[in-house]
Amino acid sequence: MAKATWLRVLDEMRELEQNQAQNPPPLGAETAADKYRRSKITKVEGITKRPLMVYATACTTPGKNVSAELIMLDFSDKIAFKTVTDNIPAPNLDILIHSPGGYADAAETLVQQLRAKYTNIRFIVPSFAKSAATMLVMSGNEILMDQDAELGPIDPQMRTPNGTSPAEAILEQFKKAQAELQADATKLPSWMPILAPLGPSLIVDCEHAIDLAKTLVESWTMTYMLAGDAEAKTKSSQISKYLGKHTQFKSHGRPIKIPDLIPIGVKAKNIRDDPDLYKAIDELYCCLDILLTNSPVYKIVENGAGDALIRQSGMFQGPIIQMQAHPGLPPGFPPQMPPVKRV
Repeated sequence: MAKATWLRVLDEMRELEQNQAQNPPPLGAETAADKYRRSKITKVEGITKRPLMVYATACTTPGKNVSAELIMLDFSDKIAFKTVTDNIPAPNLDILIHSPGGYADAAETLVQQLRAKYTNIRFIVPSFAKSAATMLVMSGNEILMDQDAELGPIDPQMRTPNGTSPAEAILEQFKKAQAELQADATKLPSWMPILAPLGPSLIVDCEHAIDLAKTLVESWTMTYMLAGDAEAKTKSSQISKYLGKHTQFKSHGRPIKIPDLIPIGVKAKNIRDDPDLYKAIDELYCCLDILLTNSPVYKIVENGAGDALIRQSGMFQGPIIQMQAHPGLPPGFPPQMPPVKRV
């Protein structure tokens, strides 16, 4: 019986690591694992006849000793996207994305950066692209997804003194407090501990954040994904409202899959409809998952030609399999140090 793709790729990468151990590459040079992974990128390109870049983070990797901030989509990704796309000619670009999301305004600046060069962009989601990553995906002309892959709601999450809370939930609770206190002012003492931490601008910030997320998605889908569609305005409004409705999803982590997206007008295709493409993308995704699980790498942006920006932490604790700590670096390097945001 044939092995599952992940196990087969793992065996092949282990064999490459063992062979390389006899003749390790110079410090900083491309390793056998690098070449293997990048060959999977070029294999996808050979099928699609389009250039492909990868943006992947350790957002679904158990036991990773890296703060959530480091794997978020943020403004530091601008230099990574530029580094990887500098030598990729216009007008077409595919982007494989695996991300938990991050900052909406960072997504906006990345869309501006990409669209200044490329007129046709497709996002490939093999597994997971949530929140602001969902917003970024909605700026594509088309989305290619595995049938098990998921996007997520785009309702903003607000930082408060008591942790992170959905913007819509904060507004809903504030309106509930107003209604209850108007009906019975004696309830004020029980509401005070809840209302006091809201601060002077949180309610307005929530309203603005909700409006920004929906406005960006509506604008991008109308301009790019639905360009030329006579019903673009109606569909784009429908898409943004659906994705941004916290009261519908109840949780920011709820999965949104192909059958949810197509009825609202999103141009999403199941990559399993093309078996060769599905196999190539699955192998590439397995390479990325193995790298992110078994090394200090927490974010990787690269193309098949070897242009890459790889961010790593020195706080990795114990590989599950014996692989080099980082492509091009010997085991045990770098020394233990606090995680850094920019390397």
